[in-house]
Amino acid sequence: MTSNINQPYIQSLYPTPLLRQQLPNTETLNDDLLTTLLSLERSEPHRRSGTAQKSNIAGWRSDENLLTLGTPSVKTLTKHVTNAITFLNQNRPLKKVPAGSGIDIFAWANINRSGEYNSAHIHPGFHWGAVYFVSTGEPEESQPMNGLLEFHDPRPAAGMMVPPGYEFGNKLSITPKEGMLVVFPSWLVHSVHPFFGKGARVSIAFNIKIA
Repeated sequence: MTSNINQPYIQSLYPTPLLRQQLPNTETLNDDLLTTLLSLERSEPHRRSGTAQKSNIAGWRSDENLLTLGTPSVKTLTKHVTNAITFLNQNRPLKKVPAGSGIDIFAWANINRSGEYNSAHIHPGFHWGAVYFVSTGEPEESQPMNGLLEFHDPRPAAGMMVPPGYEFGNKLSITPKEGMLVVFPSWLVHSVHPFFGKGARVSIAFNIKIA
């Protein structure tokens, strides 16, 4: 049946893709990553201040060469991230990226203890950003926004006059779960609410470039 060209047609302008995946069977992976990262934190306490400070407010931030550690757990996580980027490349609405395209990935760890957070920021100079949650710590239930990852509407004026029933200008909040991977365009502004509780909120962030 031929569609009626006179009928209203709604086109979604400027869609922003965001990939979320709960990786399976990550208990051993996360245990190994957590042991490695906490050991790095103890050996490099200076990375809580000075040149290590970027978006992190009082939290610990590793160097961006985390993937060069080459441990089995790091290699496994790198493979998961590569698979996610390959999926994004092959499911683009306009033009698929050739299967043989190179993928350059850089990573660093963020360890936030009680009261620490990450201010709003982007990842300039790269195509994609990503975050993997190694540990969520023991967040206090009395803090409803505790450690949430938050994405901001990239359209600056979108929230000025919102039609009823639409969500222009809203923020997307994601509750961290151990084993969750989130991939997003590097220009998408995001932040992390302060973590309050016992232990540490441990994540690994990625910068990704399609060669």
